[in-house]
Amino acid sequence: MGDYTTTQSGGAVVVRLDRPVTATPIVPVVSMRQAQLALHAAGKLAAVESAIAAMAEPQRSAARIEFERAGTVARDHPSTALIGTAAGLSEAEIDALFAAAALIP
Repeated sequence: MGDYTTTQSGGAVVVRLDRPVTATPIVPVVSMRQAQLALHAAGKLAAVESAIAAMAEPQRSAARIEFERAGTVARDHPSTALIGTAAGLSEAEIDALFAAAALIP
């Protein structure tokens, strides 16, 4: 209970979380279409495509196949971390992209 502070403000009780919210809830799987649209909307699609093109073989071919042909993207799949890191995305940014992608119908 020590994570919250309550105060009176006029006639209302205000409850404030004293610690920062640490992470966006992780969305485990999104479609590749949703993932690519979320990357595009965030201005990160070109960075991911460039990162894949710059990888050494055999990682480049595997990443390209995953990115171009997979039906879904799993947050915990090794390719997600590999491609995200290569594109300069932090774990928090990848989580935020998954959350945004999940909202795309």
